[in-house]
Amino acid sequence: MFMLRLLATVLTGACLTIQSSQAFLSEGPNGPLVIRQGGTYSGTFISTDASRPCVRILTREPVLLRNSYLKGSGHLIEAAPGAWLTVENCYGKGMLTQIPETARGHFLVAEGARMLRIEHCTMEQTTGIYVLRWGGEGTPEETLTVRYNRSRNIDGRYWNGGRTRASWLSLDKVWHVPGIEIAWNQVINEPDSSLVEDNINFFNSSGTPEKPIRVHNNYIQGAYPYPATSKEYSGSGIMMDGHGTTAETTTAYVQAYGNQVINTCNAGMSIAAGHDIRYFRNRVVHSARLPDGRYLPSTFAGLAIFNHYNMDSSVFNRHSIDHNVVGYNNQNYSAPMPGRQDEHRHACASCTSQQHLPNPITLRTEQLEWRLWKRKLRRHQVKVGANLTRPLQPANVLARR
Repeated sequence: MFMLRLLATVLTGACLTIQSSQAFLSEGPNGPLVIRQGGTYSGTFISTDASRPCVRILTREPVLLRNSYLKGSGHLIEAAPGAWLTVENCYGKGMLTQIPETARGHFLVAEGARMLRIEHCTMEQTTGIYVLRWGGEGTPEETLTVRYNRSRNIDGRYWNGGRTRASWLSLDKVWHVPGIEIAWNQVINEPDSSLVEDNINFFNSSGTPEKPIRVHNNYIQGAYPYPATSKEYSGSGIMMDGHGTTAETTTAYVQAYGNQVINTCNAGMSIAAGHDIRYFRNRVVHSARLPDGRYLPSTFAGLAIFNHYNMDSSVFNRHSIDHNVVGYNNQNYSAPMPGRQDEHRHACASCTSQQHLPNPITLRTEQLEWRLWKRKLRRHQVKVGANLTRPLQPANVLARR
């Protein structure tokens, strides 16, 4: 076993050496890392075993993973219940395993975490971020923050055909967490190089009335079946979802605003479950064309509110989709003009005051949205993604307390 040291920096500036069995374990240069003690960790961590994450956090103490390069066939980062984790300035790339019916792993998967902060990271060819349940006690610090990240090609495909459902960000049974913020992220999926379901999916997850979940100023481009010209597809840009049968267990208290959702098949932004959800001041643009001009037949509607799980009004209520800019092509409809279905004709009763872009909606229209996003980043002095020029050198693992 390749042994490394933990450097614990104290206030006096002195260093204390602790054996890795007490703090962390790394299987040789660039191998997977298991963290059992709080601190700051940096390095290159690679796992070719789909059952073993590149980095596994097994402590409730605060951990900062930063300036790291991760590459793996399974999950890149896995956090055990009770984790208090910050991931900052990391690059992660998923590899496709040749195990049947197995997709690439998540960039990060966490169950029962108490605090998660993911900022300025770059992720490529992964199955995104998956957060299951929440272990915090409702304090302002115990929340989820996902900001300033860049993602390319969320990919749920298996090497032998078939797929798993994958989202860039999926919250599952994350109930009543105040202060969740999902902001200033850039997510781009390329046709026939990705397979995403909903780019953002909240399933039975909720904020609070005083501090709702805020999903704002994100750029989401691309949601396609595989192959991209297939007729069947159920993904989208942003989806509020969940079969919770009570107001306490369904998706609730979410505000989504300032987002751009571009060229997403099936749907742009939809509400299929929950209560007290509002989409406003977003931009939803879909030419229904591939870059080479081919038509995307799995196109449906830009905006929709529908009671997918047939819940009564105590569970499904108080939704609004208003004051958005929309231009969503669908050659089978004329809503509000020929070749469009900006709002679902039969499932958007609480959709009001949209600004409908004039025809035609083309690839050029989508390109203008990209330019708008780049100008927006410059205006707000925001940089997305990691700033790592090259992978860190072998055995370059540093941990400070």
